Amino acid sequence: MAKTAKLKQTDPLRARRDEEKEERRQAIIDAAERVIAKVGWAATNFGEVAKRARLSRSLVYFYFPDRDDLFHAICGRGLESMEKRFAAAMAAHRTGLDQMMAIGEAYYRFSLDEPLYFAVLSDYQARDSDPASQTDNEAAAHGHGRACLGMVARALANGLADGSIRKSIGDPRPTAVSVWAFTHGLIQIAARKEAMLRQDFGLTSAKAMAHGFALLRGSLSAR
Repeated sequence: MAKTAKLKQTDPLRARRDEEKEERRQAIIDAAERVIAKVGWAATNFGEVAKRARLSRSLVYFYFPDRDDLFHAICGRGLESMEKRFAAAMAAHRTGLDQMMAIGEAYYRFSLDEPLYFAVLSDYQARDSDPASQTDNEAAAHGHGRACLGMVARALANGLADGSIRKSIGDPRPTAVSVWAFTHGLIQIAARKEAMLRQDFGLTSAKAMAHGFALLRGSLSAR
């Protein structure tokens, strides 16, 4: 009984310590994002992150043992935001084709509204990793990433079931990967090559995106 009573007394203290640790962890990620926004990820270092967070460098290393672990924590934030956007896009439409196109639009909007995350995730998507050696932050980021790609595949499957997407696409899973790659590449070109698009093709970024999405819809539509 005495031991149980003691646990009940210390639990609030432990809960508060856990809250403080999580608040400090989030403050470090916030600080890292401010540094990235200023100098980019390649030039980001723990000294500047610690300075922005008003913490010692050793404490930053306590929470994030290396730059990759911090990188994956930031990616996890971005992918969680993207996952919520995709879920809302799917929920707002009835047919699989409309859901698919709404996800594409949500991804484009994400790139405009949250350019820091889009830039970091562009680097993230170019990396590969071994699931057997993932840190907690890396595993969490991959979980959100799989959920995002899973929604693309689910929208395609819904379209096959409701007849809005042509049957010849076959298995929706490899098609989801192709759609993801196409959309990501289209957004990158529209964002980074706007001067070239205007000069050589008379296109604004918005028009390039609209044309690309029209092609994507036409390639998937059963009608």
